[in-house]
Amino acid sequence: MVKLTIPTVDKILFSTHLEVRVYDLNYGNHLGNDSLVSLIHEARVRFLKHYQFTEIDIGGVGILVTALAVKYKAEAFYGDEITIDIGIGDISKTSLDIHYQLKRQDNLKIIADAVTTVTFFDYKHSKVVRVPGIFLEAIQL
Repeated sequence: MVKLTIPTVDKILFSTHLEVRVYDLNYGNHLGNDSLVSLIHEARVRFLKHYQFTEIDIGGVGILVTALAVKYKAEAFYGDEITIDIGIGDISKTSLDIHYQLKRQDNLKIIADAVTTVTFFDYKHSKVVRVPGIFLEAIQL
């Protein structure tokens, strides 16, 4: 059995709201794991847009998702309104962890905690690069 410890979001930098759509459901009639990853992706795109960045342009470089971990805690169903809180975890020279907490808006029950490691990448020169200072300044870290 895989044991994961995913830190919760300590300092929330951004929150967004999404609704569980009919095509997010799996055979158990609840939010499928593949759709949960898509919701996390949408939240990350919105987070970056909030700071005037995109996944391919953060100070002239992009990001690659190089790791993903999810700890499921509760089900979500069609029509559930979900809040996704985002914070930043560990930062290295070339990457950082983005933490997500997904919870139902109706009762604040936590659906999942997740983390993605994003590595900064210069697509033009096809190489890993340092975390851009402009990004750290924007999120005030």
